[in-house]
Amino acid sequence: MKIGVLAQYLDTRQDIGDILRSLALQHEITIYVRPTDLVKIKSLRDLKIAVITIPAFSGQEKILILVWQYLYLLLGQIPKSSYNYYMTEHIKLLNSDIKPFQRFLHLSLLTLSRLPIKFMRYDQFLNGLLLIRKEAEFDPEIDFFLCFTQIYHDWTFASILQQKKPVWVYVYSWDHPCKMKTFSKKVNYLVWHEGIKADTADLQEINPTKIHVLGATQFAYIHDFLSSKPTSQRSAPVHSPYIYLGCATGYANLAKQEIRYCALIAEHMLENLPHWTLVIKPYPFLKNTALYDHLGCLPNVVIHQKAVGYDDSRYQKFNKINQARAFFHFGTTMGYEAGYFKTPSFLLDFADPKKDKLLNGFIHQYQNDKYLNAGEGYNVIRSDAELIEVMKHLAHENTDDYNNDKIRQTMELDSFDGITRKLITLIEAGCRNEPYEVNL
Repeated sequence: MKIGVLAQYLDTRQDIGDILRSLALQHEITIYVRPTDLVKIKSLRDLKIAVITIPAFSGQEKILILVWQYLYLLLGQIPKSSYNYYMTEHIKLLNSDIKPFQRFLHLSLLTLSRLPIKFMRYDQFLNGLLLIRKEAEFDPEIDFFLCFTQIYHDWTFASILQQKKPVWVYVYSWDHPCKMKTFSKKVNYLVWHEGIKADTADLQEINPTKIHVLGATQFAYIHDFLSSKPTSQRSAPVHSPYIYLGCATGYANLAKQEIRYCALIAEHMLENLPHWTLVIKPYPFLKNTALYDHLGCLPNVVIHQKAVGYDDSRYQKFNKINQARAFFHFGTTMGYEAGYFKTPSFLLDFADPKKDKLLNGFIHQYQNDKYLNAGEGYNVIRSDAELIEVMKHLAHENTDDYNNDKIRQTMELDSFDGITRKLITLIEAGCRNEPYEVNL
């Protein structure tokens, strides 16, 4: 079959590239990309794929598109988990690259959008784009289109919907249904597990018959790691007992609050676990890495240095999680990933809601509260006193109550080959109008 792809994260998420590699073994792939993003597909240049550049907007079209986008920011319907949506939008405005006037305008419209005036659906927004510029032409022999959340290019996506061909959108992350407003009701969705299927149906008001469970592509690497060399044969990454802490955010103002609590944890470890090390993994996309410098100067802190390649970096991360005495985090996918290792994964929920409102809000995102902080059975530290108590238990290797069973129950791991075979089978069944149930 011929597959049209509107791909996101081609330069930052290797699993997206691996999906396309698997598909390219059996099918013809055409990728649609902005001219400025052509460099992002260099890792796929060895594949026999066609690359179509998306024409840029200019002049009057560009102005009309910008106005229409701002109107959608003001009037567009948002997911029912409005807290997540607004928190995410406000955090985006912390980006130092945004010009002051643009930040002011965006913030003003975002504030006004809290009024009960949101009536524009995403599909209506897409239709409006096609009034500004006529839809693109596509190869008529393309059998279906594969897209990823967040939608890479709205006008191209709107054009794709006009083709009356099957469109499948992979919901790339567990937090996308609760924070994004780019969910069309005209397409089929692929999600991690039944819980996220329910989230997508409820929060985005998508018909459940259009949502299909595929698995988490980024977790396939965990399956491969745990299935490879026995853990006893892997070299220890740190020559002392250690706690591994994965930083959760790449926005400087939010990262500063997170880093301050990292220093507090290191201080408590000096008192209660004096011979242990706190290994900190910086957030990979934080531009100002100097923010972590003072942490690296603390006597019991080691900063996880980034490896050269994707595979080395991933192996280092998994190996550090696997051999740690505990994994700490403030609300990140790494905390979910750590749930598949023997190492207990702890959500740190003791940020001061008054002094550190931003971090507290980040911790209490919809997906964190539902999948990592929903009552009994989850490892959550809610105060300094609880932190010290956990450290005492860890010191005596008394961790029987700190398993990750509740996290693991939400989704089974699968190999990358297994997930991509299921993806192909689901889509082929959909193209033939057959039932979507797949047993592999």
